[in-house]
Amino acid sequence: MIRLGLCSVTFRKKSPEEVIEIARSNGLDGIEWGGDIHVPPKTAPSRVREIVDRCRAAGITIPSYGSYFNVLDHNPEDFAPIVETASLLGAGVIRIWAGWVKAGEMTPAQFEKIVSTSRQAAQMASGKKIKVAYEFHDNTPTEGGDNAIRLLQGVNHPNLYTYFQAVRPNDYQETLRNLEKVYPKLLYIHVQNNDGENSLPLVDFSDMWQEIVRRLIGRKYDGYLFFEFNVDNSPEQLAKDVDLIRGFMARQS
Repeated sequence: MIRLGLCSVTFRKKSPEEVIEIARSNGLDGIEWGGDIHVPPKTAPSRVREIVDRCRAAGITIPSYGSYFNVLDHNPEDFAPIVETASLLGAGVIRIWAGWVKAGEMTPAQFEKIVSTSRQAAQMASGKKIKVAYEFHDNTPTEGGDNAIRLLQGVNHPNLYTYFQAVRPNDYQETLRNLEKVYPKLLYIHVQNNDGENSLPLVDFSDMWQEIVRRLIGRKYDGYLFFEFNVDNSPEQLAKDVDLIRGFMARQS
């Protein structure tokens, strides 16, 4: 079953309490808490519990923790506080980054570092029964379905997965090919459009997102679509985007 959620990074200038209210008022099911501002690693356990309690009171789950752990530049020991924070949140998934280097420009040493640290991170999180998934992003080793799967196969760890998003929304067919390619290792999806510099209106790519929703429902996808950045990162635009995706879901029911 498709569930709808919110990435807290969409509203970095708002407090966790405000983010929870935005999610609640839009009838969203969950929040992916960002590890940069809202719930950084090593956040006081009492504060994490407060956020968890507020989410629970609002009927909101915490499926994932959006970390900024970069396996190319960070070391495995840096991942430990991230796992602990995700565990306190009750998140079942930690999102990580494969590194800021294009897949075709990786050196053998960089590839080995990415593989080694990814494998260790996946193993560390498994001890807390938490899955790990790569951000699916341009200018990284996971740009595009082929690159993401190649890296996942290189790491070869059962606890490592990937997210998905429209890396180049103007290329409709390539976006759909990417979705099909990564689907066997797909956990969650970020709903947003970006041209590499600016967020683009979701409605301008209605055909693409309607087809994505149709394919997910056809495959009985059981996971979250997280609304991430919108054209002005406003609650008003979020509400319109949520209505758009809900409309696509209703047509398939």
